[in-house]
Amino acid sequence: MKLTSIAAAILAASLCSGANAGIVFTFTENGANVVMNSSGTIDTSLLVLQQSVSGWGGTGVEQNGNHDIMGGTSVGAVNMSFGFHAGTNFSAWSSANGPWAQSSFNTTVNSGHKGFTTYIRANGGGPQLPGLGIEREDLEGTLWSPDQTWTFLNSSFASLQMFAGTYTVTDAQTGEFITFQIGAANHVPEPDAAALVGLALVGAYAARRAKARKTA
Repeated sequence: MKLTSIAAAILAASLCSGANAGIVFTFTENGANVVMNSSGTIDTSLLVLQQSVSGWGGTGVEQNGNHDIMGGTSVGAVNMSFGFHAGTNFSAWSSANGPWAQSSFNTTVNSGHKGFTTYIRANGGGPQLPGLGIEREDLEGTLWSPDQTWTFLNSSFASLQMFAGTYTVTDAQTGEFITFQIGAANHVPEPDAAALVGLALVGAYAARRAKARKTA
């Protein structure tokens, strides 16, 4: 019973840790180009709906002296904006130590139809802050997933002044996150590892009980 209790606790913890969701924009060097792929899902109900929409023009990344942000609206203009809750740490995207040091809009959209931005202007004004802008029609309930892929032709991380690393802003209250991944990740999270340990413990316990019944 003790073993199953431990396993159940591990499984419960793993389910709780996996409840948070996020989206990732990954930049890789591919031959003579830099390619951006997007993935993941974010629950917009766990962000803060803004009263005004923060628009965007074109497709690419921007360094504006406040925060490093990106967006792609050549496929469609955003009409909803969401911010992070108060207390969220934005330092990973700050211009001082963010993922890129220049704006780059010389991009080709390879695929995708969902327009997006990764910033807001709080209360419709002020500096750009990390957030999310989307097209309302792309929501599935409250969930949104990016689908765009881009190519920066004849470019490298050096020429785009991009810096390898993982840059994540995580909501202080809900854990929803947006990540800019430049190059390969140093560590790939394994959110199901705890669940696998729990299942292994349950399996070991079941095997031990079966063996005990056979020898009884």
